[in-house]
Amino acid sequence: MKQKLLLSFVMLSYFAVAQTSFLPKVSINTSTGDAPYTMTSGLIDADEFPDIIIGTYAGNTIEWYKNNGDNTFTLQPLIANTLEGIGFMKLADLNGDGFLDLIVSAYTNDSLAWYPNDGEGNFATETIISSTVAGASGIAIGDINNDTYLDIAVTAYDNNEVLWFSNDGTGVFTLEANKIDDTLAAPGAMDMKDIDADGDLDVVVATAYYGSDVVEIFRNNLTEDGTVSFTKDAVTVATGKTGMFHVSFEDIDGDANLDILATEVSYGGGPTGHLFWYEATDSGYTETVFSTSINNPAMAVLSDLDNDGLDDILLGNGASGSGNDLVWFKNNGLDGFDEEVVIDATQSQAFVFAVEDYDADGDLDIATCAYNQDALNYFENQKIVLSTPSSQLQNIAIFPNPTTDYLAFEGFNTNINVSVLDLLGKQVLAKNIVIGETLNVSELANGVYTIKIDNNITAKFIKE
Repeated sequence: MKQKLLLSFVMLSYFAVAQTSFLPKVSINTSTGDAPYTMTSGLIDADEFPDIIIGTYAGNTIEWYKNNGDNTFTLQPLIANTLEGIGFMKLADLNGDGFLDLIVSAYTNDSLAWYPNDGEGNFATETIISSTVAGASGIAIGDINNDTYLDIAVTAYDNNEVLWFSNDGTGVFTLEANKIDDTLAAPGAMDMKDIDADGDLDVVVATAYYGSDVVEIFRNNLTEDGTVSFTKDAVTVATGKTGMFHVSFEDIDGDANLDILATEVSYGGGPTGHLFWYEATDSGYTETVFSTSINNPAMAVLSDLDNDGLDDILLGNGASGSGNDLVWFKNNGLDGFDEEVVIDATQSQAFVFAVEDYDADGDLDIATCAYNQDALNYFENQKIVLSTPSSQLQNIAIFPNPTTDYLAFEGFNTNINVSVLDLLGKQVLAKNIVIGETLNVSELANGVYTIKIDNNITAKFIKE
């Protein structure tokens, strides 16, 4: 059924001061499979609410939790798998049917696998892409050879390799892996984005040898005929670290240039770990170290938690025992961040989390995995309080939803800037909409998209 998507927000004349806080932890499941170590989130079934999938490292379970739309989640039948040591997972449409499929790496049995989704949350039997990725760890997904199909890159921790597999568009991957690099010791975390704006995906990799670890960039030398090769940058981003848990390309300071967000863990009773921001310069990278009470920084995410149009940083703690487990740093809009705000101190080894508007109330909530407690938890973002010198409350409707050809807008009294992002966060459409104008989405592939208004208001729509 097509419907109008109603959004209430404040149109700001000059500036806004946004405030937010999170409600105390609510447990979704206090007895997950043993050692939940990875998670992902997205629109798995046919409704409008993001669901959650977790993977357990010791329990070897893949569990998906249906979002009921009221801040509760229901565990569904386990996704059947043969994997051991599940360490990383992502959602992406690998076969072009418009539904999010599941991609999983398994460290213990050296496997990279995917599970087709029928759009209702029913996942078909696993398809093993490769069982020879020695110590399969970090995953990145994107169109590496520019043939319009999503490929998969993976780190082979035990074989000191970074590999990628080409997708033919139906979810069939090359049998033999393509090599990105074989010079790094113990590559773990990775990410892919077009860092140099030349139209192809580059790769950042961090190692976890737990001694003299590095962060390196590999640039894609894609040719017009689709030939892919990678060259490591002459200048290393970071050296002399001790176990890098997370690394990602991010525009941290909003200057339209990609920076690097990374974490270093505290290992074996060694020194406290760190949260790093690396900014590219003409001669290399400047390193900014965040001051944090978390002594074992794990996952870090850049996201607008307070709806002020600026991306904040959320950080989890991989340490066991007492201490702060989840904190966030508010972006102050002055190329920097405020001191951390503690969200939670009741978990043990909150290595990973997912950030979504789970209850469709216009702000971002958080789901976390507590590795040492076998628990899946939830933190609801409370309503935003805005303070402005001049404001006008306004309701906007976006319709029809689902749509085939266009989106119409009701209720605004000024032009708006609209951008549309696909499931991987890539902008696929952008336009300034004047009063009464519609947005033509007929050329978009079928699927679920995010629409942003004035880079502040966010909603989902379905293209059929």
